[in-house]
Formats: sequence, structure tokens, C-alpha cells
Amino acid sequence: MLNEIMTPTLINWTLNTINPHEDSFMPPYDIQEAIERLEVLPNLSGVGVSILKLANDPSADADRLAEIIELDVVLTAQIIRLARSPVYGFSGAHLSVRESIGEVLGFDFACNLALGLSAFLPLKGPKEGAIGTRLYWIQAIASMQLMQLLNKQLATSKRFQDTHLIQSGLLRNIGLPILSDQFPIEFGHLNDLIIANPNVSIIELERFALGVDHNILGGRLMDSWNMPKPIIDVVYNHHNPHYRGENYKLNLLTYLSDCLLGKLGIGDLAQKQSYSAQLLDDLGLSVEAIEESIDRLYDNLENIILTAEMITG
Repeated sequence: MLNEIMTPTLINWTLNTINPHEDSFMPPYDIQEAIERLEVLPNLSGVGVSILKLANDPSADADRLAEIIELDVVLTAQIIRLARSPVYGFSGAHLSVRESIGEVLGFDFACNLALGLSAFLPLKGPKEGAIGTRLYWIQAIASMQLMQLLNKQLATSKRFQDTHLIQSGLLRNIGLPILSDQFPIEFGHLNDLIIANPNVSIIELERFALGVDHNILGGRLMDSWNMPKPIIDVVYNHHNPHYRGENYKLNLLTYLSDCLLGKLGIGDLAQKQSYSAQLLDDLGLSVEAIEESIDRLYDNLENIILTAEMITG
């Protein structure tokens, strides 16, 4: 069925585009079995583990977070550099880690940003490209902000924990950098395939060319890191609005965020995902609330892009 859907839209996919060398990778290529054989996934660093515990500790504060971040010189420099960026109006100011967290970035954002940066440290992948780290961070930051904006539109009794929203936005697509780290050749050809077929969604191209999508790799990594159950569920299911297991409403909000960002050209640029009136009813959101949230996000889009550029150097 998928092949029948894909065939008319893959006109631009030629072997000259995707496979210019005879001895190189020949799609479609099913890496599902190779993924199942993976015995070792990248470990979350000791600092990352400590940040993860702190992120889910209601009594956590900026002082404790600063102490952990300062154990990692690279992470310390990244947090301070970001806080001193023009985005926050502190360009040129001298800031400590504690000041960067408490006075500029805010605890929740700084904590989960540090977690995300720690998660990326062991992963190798290109900055540029249709699924490079630059676009990853643009989508991640935009999603974190949009999900928080949408959350504020919900009735108080239906709102989600900010930590879960931020981590869902930040980590749901982490399967893509894992793919680049563990399967760099296949990742490169997938990137070429995406560029050659701009009207096909990324997840459809993954499934067609690789026999698997980034949800599987990302979910396995989240399992291995003992991430909170809501985040694991979202990473595995964020492209499936019909999922009705535990934490399905958080998954619906993540899915909705992806749909809305796609319409702004962020993330899966050929966004084929759409949301139903029933999905909005399930979440308790109105069309007006969505439009207001999107407008507010759009007003901050330039800062989001600048932040992603600073993170990726």
C-alpha cells in the first residue's frame, strides 16, 4: 500500500540523484534488522544523567543546576554563550552560569536545553542538510515554545507539566541524529532523497527507503537512558495521532505541534500530516487558540533561528 502511494511522488528520485557511485548504497534498503542487532547505543553522560534527574525533581533550583553544568567545561561555555546572545539582550555582558540560568534563560528552559546538549555530545552528524542538526534545533526550540503556548490555552485541569512539554519538543526527533551517528551512509542518502523529493514527507521517505523510521531508533535510545515514560511514549508515537496508550494526549499535542510547524515550513517541510476536529476536541483546544499560539510563535521565529544557529555553532 505504501509503495502504491509513494510511486507517483518519487518521479524525481533517480539513481543518478541518490546513487551516483556504483559501489555506494542502493535504496530502498531495509535497516530494521540492523537496528535490532544494535547492542550498544550512545550513553548519556554522567552530567546528562544528573541533569535528567534534576529536571524531574520538583525541588530543583538554579543553584543546583549551575553546579552540575559547571562540571562540564563545554556545556558551561554553551549555556553562557547562549545567555549572552542578542536574543536575550545581554550581548557583551559578563554572566556566570547561575546568572545565565536564573536571570536570562529561566530554569526549565536552561535545564532541558542542557539535557539536550548533553544528549547530542556523543552523536556525530552534519550541521547542514534537510535533516542536519541546524534544522533539528530550529524545530526542537520552535516545538518547545509552541507546545508551551498551546498548553496555556488549555483549561488549568488539563494542562501538562512544563518539563514534559519541553522534553517532548526537544527529544521527539532524536532518532534522526542517532541515525546519522549509527548509519552515516544511509543517513546521507536519506538526506539526498529528501532534497530530491520535496513534496514527500520525511517519515514516508524513511519508511520507503530504509524500511524503518526515526521513531524506532529514538525510542530505543530513550528506553536505554531510562527517560520518563511520557517522553518515551512520545518519541515512539509522535507521528501517530491514533495512538491511545498511556500519555496519548501529550502525544496528540506533540503531533499537533508538528502539523502546525509544518505549515510554517519548519520540520518536515512537505508536511502531509493534518489534524482533525476530533483531535482538537480531545485536547480541549479551539481553532482560535491555535491561531493565537501560532501568531505568537511566528513573532519570535527570528530569535528561534538565531538560538539554533548559536547552539550548532
